[in-house]
Amino acid sequence: MIDVLYSSKLLKSVLFNPLAEFHQWRLLRFVRGAASSTAAGQRVIDVGAGELKYKPHFAHCQYVSSDLCIGDGDWSYAGIDIVSSAYDIPVESGSFDAVLCIQVLEHLDAPDRAFEEFHRVLKPGGYAYLSAPLLFGEHQQPHDFFRFTRYGLVSLGKRHGLKVLSIEPHGGCFIAIETTFWAAFWEIMPFRRQTLGRYLIYALLYPIKITTGLMALTLDMLDRKKSMTINYDVIYQKAA
Repeated sequence: MIDVLYSSKLLKSVLFNPLAEFHQWRLLRFVRGAASSTAAGQRVIDVGAGELKYKPHFAHCQYVSSDLCIGDGDWSYAGIDIVSSAYDIPVESGSFDAVLCIQVLEHLDAPDRAFEEFHRVLKPGGYAYLSAPLLFGEHQQPHDFFRFTRYGLVSLGKRHGLKVLSIEPHGGCFIAIETTFWAAFWEIMPFRRQTLGRYLIYALLYPIKITTGLMALTLDMLDRKKSMTINYDVIYQKAA
């Protein structure tokens, strides 16, 4: 099912827009930005690549996926290139121009070790594109360990030779409230993800979801601090 979603422009426009699914929309925008900043032919490693949903955006690159393949029992990890932990990827040092690590850091029980590995596999001057949650419910249990403030993400980079070029929140408190409300709603629903019953309910509630999303986006303009956010996108760079 995930392949259908990510190969259909119509479905992506319906599901991954700022009103219906702000968080997923922001993640996709961040990944697209990372892909457009990566030159053709450069080597990219997607750490914790899962079902390879971001691979199509790096078709112009030499894309390599790695994953320990234990996170979500419903996923297919058949396309993973390198089965390994994020702490010990079996590649030579300085092998990649960019590291992509999207919504993975919270699932690592030793994030410092992962940052050490990011630094090792990157070429001098290479970039790491990472996203991680601040306000998010437990998921992929029991492989869920941490949440991250912007200061924690900056500190992780500094400790391991990665300079923060930018760090951006996924909205502020009103988007966080709206996102949490819908997350709680789906938590109590009896239907599992990627099942017909769940898709039917989603379709029926879609107009309401669009309405609450619009309200959250509008009210979120009042929140200047954006310190109560659901997620952060971070761009790091290794010294040249």
